[in-house]
Amino acid sequence: MKRMLLVVLVIGLFALTGFAAKTIGFSVSTLANPFFVTMKEGGEAKASELGLEMIVLDAQDKPETQFAQIQDLITRRVDVLIINPVDSDAIVSAVLEANAAGIPVITVTRPSNGGVVEQHLDIDNKEAGMLAAVALAEALGGEGKVAVLEGIPGAPSAVDRQKGFMDELKKYPGIEVVASLTANYSREEGARVTEDILQGNPVLDGIYAHNDEMALGAVRAVVAAGRLDEIKIVGIDATDDAIAAIKAGEMVATVQQQPYLQMQMAVIAAQRIINGATVEPKVIIPLKLITIDVLQ
Repeated sequence: MKRMLLVVLVIGLFALTGFAAKTIGFSVSTLANPFFVTMKEGGEAKASELGLEMIVLDAQDKPETQFAQIQDLITRRVDVLIINPVDSDAIVSAVLEANAAGIPVITVTRPSNGGVVEQHLDIDNKEAGMLAAVALAEALGGEGKVAVLEGIPGAPSAVDRQKGFMDELKKYPGIEVVASLTANYSREEGARVTEDILQGNPVLDGIYAHNDEMALGAVRAVVAAGRLDEIKIVGIDATDDAIAAIKAGEMVATVQQQPYLQMQMAVIAAQRIINGATVEPKVIIPLKLITIDVLQ
């Protein structure tokens, strides 16, 4: 009888410790951007499907807030950290702390410029810029004056989206970039910067924004100025609002980078790491150009 009781107690203890749900911590740069809300939803759905818990903390685009939140996740002993860095340089100290605590790190959309990261999931941002350039050039018939709304200065995504766009435009000598200004991936800043660009450029045929939030800000400013008929706008992300803008004739194209799928793949990688398996150090998510023809 005592032996039977001992076996039951051991089995119960194993159930509490060995089969306790594993936890993923997700530090996201901002949930004010619909793109990252979609990413969060994809991660939560996959975590639930796999029997994992996921703690999501919003850094509100503040590197210092993200650092403090990751320290909290480390203290709570999450099994894997998935990080969408606010800043690729600023995040390094947090990654190093996770490394020291023995907590594996996965990064999504923006890399860490230091520390050990098990896997980074991203798109080919140069290709995204190239696809946006092709769409805008086709909409303009290969001629016209265009402006660029840039993302966060120094962010790898912004650098690559700019380079891909500018390199592709070399094939269209009839297109001139008359302004290229930072709007920090923000809809509000996108609107304000576009207002300035419109005032300084009475002739403008197109706007390329490094993401849809800035593109939608540009739409707001262009509509307010009564110039929507003359200016073609292209973005990146394929958010719901951008798709609606394309259907309404306010944007001509966006580049879909599938944040829902990206985060689901990150959660799958986290589970593999928890189970002791190896993962690919870098995963590239396929892109798709979205125009009105695709949506019809």
